[in-house]
Amino acid sequence: MHAEAKKDKGGKNLIEGICEETLEDKANCMRAVGSDANVLKAKNSIQLAKAILQIALNKGMEGQSLLKGLAASANSPDLVQCANFDYDEVVLSFRSALGELKKDAQTASYDASVAVDGPVTCNRRLTGAGIVNPAISSLNAEIMLLSKIAARATDHL
Repeated sequence: MHAEAKKDKGGKNLIEGICEETLEDKANCMRAVGSDANVLKAKNSIQLAKAILQIALNKGMEGQSLLKGLAASANSPDLVQCANFDYDEVVLSFRSALGELKKDAQTASYDASVAVDGPVTCNRRLTGAGIVNPAISSLNAEIMLLSKIAARATDHL
């Protein structure tokens, strides 16, 4: 681990504590955010939450771009809805959480946690349409995990 990563009262660095609290596989959590330079440099909970939310926002925008590209070539209304409506929700939720971080931690936590709705709806929509795409499934799983991690991180503010 990075030397600058602040330790909590139990001697763990901040991100290890958050990853244990997500009730997810700690290894997946650490893989998703644990090697980011800003996460490792976080000296307090606000810096950590901001770094995690930035990762989540970037991944949401990257994922939306991927989905829009797939939707453009697949001619699928369900994929178009996933790319636009569902992932607009993801990006807006993470962006809103970042904006609320210093003013209203409770709202930031809520915004981070509802970002999960986008990939959940996208999965349901694609399943209903009989669309199976491992890249989309993986993206949706990662966004759902990032939503949980971000929500836990903002709960500490």
